[in-house]
Amino acid sequence: MATDTVLSREKLPCEGKIIRGIGGIYTVAGEGNLYDAKPRGIFRLRSVKPMVGDNVTVAVDREEGSGFVITEIMPRKNSLVRPAVANVDCVLFIIAAANPKPDLALLDKLLLSVRKKGAAVMLVINKSDIDGAAAENIKNEYKNCVDGGVFVASLEGDGADETAKNIKDVIPKGVTVLCGQSGVGKSTLTNRLLSRDAMQTGGLSAKTERGKHTTRHSELFDAGDGKYLIDSPGFSFFDVFDVSFRELPDYYPEFDGHAPCRFQDCSHTGEPGCCVTELLSSGKLSKGRYGRYKEIYEELLEKDKNKYK
Repeated sequence: MATDTVLSREKLPCEGKIIRGIGGIYTVAGEGNLYDAKPRGIFRLRSVKPMVGDNVTVAVDREEGSGFVITEIMPRKNSLVRPAVANVDCVLFIIAAANPKPDLALLDKLLLSVRKKGAAVMLVINKSDIDGAAAENIKNEYKNCVDGGVFVASLEGDGADETAKNIKDVIPKGVTVLCGQSGVGKSTLTNRLLSRDAMQTGGLSAKTERGKHTTRHSELFDAGDGKYLIDSPGFSFFDVFDVSFRELPDYYPEFDGHAPCRFQDCSHTGEPGCCVTELLSSGKLSKGRYGRYKEIYEELLEKDKNKYK
């Protein structure tokens, strides 16, 4: 996508896609032009907020006499809460082996939510040069639960461009959003995938040793070959709200194809005759990921018990 707004009324109204949103103004790419547009007030009354990735109709703002307005938001294929983006085909999770410390519980919840939305998932483990052992451990935990493999990389070191090329080759056509904690290298990877400095990059806060929020908004970029990337702000908290404890096992690929459990409605949290024993001994399911699975299950079970209180 271009980066400078082009004001052209000749082809309006037209359909386009929101490529960024800052302060209630959304940049829409359509018919070869970019339009900075406000959403119609009706969307606020309907509690509908435009998202990056939305397909919309943009027109001249007749009420104001100038400027542009979003008049329609097309039905969404899906939408994510964190980051708040729509019509996603794939989510590329970036996690650091160290600096910042990897939050695997956060990663598990994000993977769960994305699978619920029907998007493909990929994983990049950055900063393997800092802690190679941690990077390999993370790879072993997640190798059976992502699409397209796990990439172990040092996005600032030798071979970074080749790694980015390999990642770009397997990213599917459509919209891929880069997601993860602050400071893990999302913007660095975005720039390498685009072969240009599209996003500002930063390091860790010396005081907190957490990532600095260099990316303040989500933005969509054309990566060529029918592939689009969305770089998004980092975050450190995520709550699963759209999955029930009963359906939780459905979103763990490690449980697919296992021998039947003794009980048809087995929750995989300690029942006798459960398939987990075999999965753990075979290495298909790691002890760490299984332990976090049980924690998420208990969270969702408790939430269900309290939903009418």
